[in-house]
Amino acid sequence: MDKKQELINKWDAFLLKIESRFTDSLNHAKEASVNQLAESDYDFETTMRGWQGMKAQIRQLTDKIDEVWDEKVEPQMELIGDFASDEYSKGSILSDKLEENLQWFERQLEGELSQLFYDHAIKIADKKHNCTQCDAEIQIRNDLFRAQYITCSFCNTVNTIAPEAKFLKVGWGIVDNIAKVKTQTEFDVMEAAIEAIRLHRGQAPESYWETYEKAHSEYWNSFFKARITLNSELQNRYDDDIKRKQKEFENYKKIQTT
Repeated sequence: MDKKQELINKWDAFLLKIESRFTDSLNHAKEASVNQLAESDYDFETTMRGWQGMKAQIRQLTDKIDEVWDEKVEPQMELIGDFASDEYSKGSILSDKLEENLQWFERQLEGELSQLFYDHAIKIADKKHNCTQCDAEIQIRNDLFRAQYITCSFCNTVNTIAPEAKFLKVGWGIVDNIAKVKTQTEFDVMEAAIEAIRLHRGQAPESYWETYEKAHSEYWNSFFKARITLNSELQNRYDDDIKRKQKEFENYKKIQTT
């Protein structure tokens, strides 16, 4: 085997090792995060801080690609021939792939952790509540994440129920994370449409923008409706949310095409 092929083989083996370690690290991060959520009595913020620390370590793997290339691989390859640029592209492609995988993984992990937190909070909220006047059992709504005012069906007393902090927390970021996972398919279509526009570097045909606008609208419509199924109060914001996202699309298109 000549020196050139030997270096190429070593570079390929290194990249394969990085990708394998990356996959193993994601699997470990998921297991560790799920365990931490349960062991911390569903302390979501602590669990997410733990994940952010693990994510930073995982990103160091992709940083290692450029480090090894700059310090070792490229200098050795340039000593024996003009083929380094072709080999560098392998590392660049892998770095982009791993970053995309990390973003997808984070979206899924946050959704899974949020679903676990949601299930736990709903279970807490489902505990027995009694009327302050006649002691009859009353039931709070599981899609309103705030203090609730419930009229007893027996004595008509209005009871103020202040749910526990974990239940109140569900109504915002938690339901967002769950909705993101529920609408992953629509999100992927939207991302593919915007990537097609990016590849044209400001020269995308109008038909591409029409495709993106349709995908953009369908994703956000699906996302906001998915949130409403979990938090009914968000119905009041639906029209404004849709208008805001349409405005964001129009502003983005204007910037990119003028």
